[in-house]
Amino acid sequence: MLRPVASRPLTIALASCLLLFGWPAWPAAAETPPPASLLAEQPLADFQARRAQLQRQLTDGVTLVPGRMEESLGVSEKFFQDENFFYLTGVEAPGAVLLLTPTPYQGARQILFLPRRNPQTERWTGPQPGPGREAERSFGIDKTLPADQLAQVLRELSASDFFADGCKIHLVANPDETQERGARRLVELLRRDLPTLPVNDARSAVSLLRMRKTPAEIALLKKAIRITGEAFQELPKRLAPGCYEYELEAVVLATFYRNGAERPGYPCIIGGGRNATILHYNRNRDQIQEGDLVVVDVGAQYRGYTADITRTFPASGKFTPRQRALYEVALAAQEAAVKAFAPGKSRMSDLTLAARDAMRASPLRAGNQLTLDNFFIHGLGHFIGLNVHDVGDYARPLPPGSVITIEPGIYIPEERIGIRIEDDYLVTETGLVKLSGDIPSRPEAIEQAMRQARRPGPDRSAKD
Repeated sequence: MLRPVASRPLTIALASCLLLFGWPAWPAAAETPPPASLLAEQPLADFQARRAQLQRQLTDGVTLVPGRMEESLGVSEKFFQDENFFYLTGVEAPGAVLLLTPTPYQGARQILFLPRRNPQTERWTGPQPGPGREAERSFGIDKTLPADQLAQVLRELSASDFFADGCKIHLVANPDETQERGARRLVELLRRDLPTLPVNDARSAVSLLRMRKTPAEIALLKKAIRITGEAFQELPKRLAPGCYEYELEAVVLATFYRNGAERPGYPCIIGGGRNATILHYNRNRDQIQEGDLVVVDVGAQYRGYTADITRTFPASGKFTPRQRALYEVALAAQEAAVKAFAPGKSRMSDLTLAARDAMRASPLRAGNQLTLDNFFIHGLGHFIGLNVHDVGDYARPLPPGSVITIEPGIYIPEERIGIRIEDDYLVTETGLVKLSGDIPSRPEAIEQAMRQARRPGPDRSAKD
């Protein structure tokens, strides 16, 4: 989780800069997206359709969706937008709020509140879009207003007959436990100015929408997966006994950024030997030893959408007979889960059961002669999208348009063996489509990649 930065030292530093250099000049015009049919590489109509669908679901009140605030003027962290706010608007500017109202305000039912442009702040953060017709056109929104007018608009709406008729406030955030400053400020405003109106957590309504990906979202996930695949192609060139886990992480991150990713979708998990048996190991500081298996669990984020792929490599270039036999059990468990999928019927728990049954059926044993399902110690998979563990309802059958991971693993610390194979699948009306199929996962393909990387030739040292 991103850590908030203390505001007082930042204010003092900012004041010192102003005293030394004077007030900055007004920046150039804000670079709002050009009037076009695309926003953040998705059709503008998709964002409009999501907002309309949410309004059809929440008809008994107004809906407020807070975006994130800029916490540190870019000093300590890069700004990334709130996932739900981005999903509904495509707007990446900080400090914005979306209002959806069943009763029109000045003829608009969808209003985007944007901070007024601030020349001093923009000298540090860069130009930001302000309210106005250009923003309305670019973001496909009915109306934009300055963010500091939100309280007044809510007070005016609250005086209408609609509010007198049991109206609710639907907040797409947790009103009681929010950690984000923008959402926290909004909750404080509501409790101060509209204390009699109930404030409901409406995140679940957006979560159900986010489960089913549009063609544009699927294309962005495919791009994130392709970038992640490029990293797996580069890894064997560096992976060898004696290298360090952080060297492999450097290869991954360099490949991500070189291919246009914004960042890793989650901390890189790269563990050799016993570290491969730690599920979310991301210290990545130890040296790889001869004979180690190395679990690499990484995913690039592209335009907000995150891949999640895991491969297991033999550091020495070839699996031992024991390692390969266990690897093939994990691979068979993944294949069993895919085969068990029944469109419109299967839940994630059904696929998990199929994978565990495949492991239990293996004659291989570990520990005190235990079947291998005892060494599969986590869930089989999860939804992916705007978050690596994306929102979704696991109690329901997996809906067409959702994208999931299937990631069986076998972890035997006493043998220094950790194995995980993870791929991303699109759920369709006829079955599962493997989106990461171009990234080799069969043991012979992994060994071939290691052999090819070690052939004599020009220096393969990373130059990134």
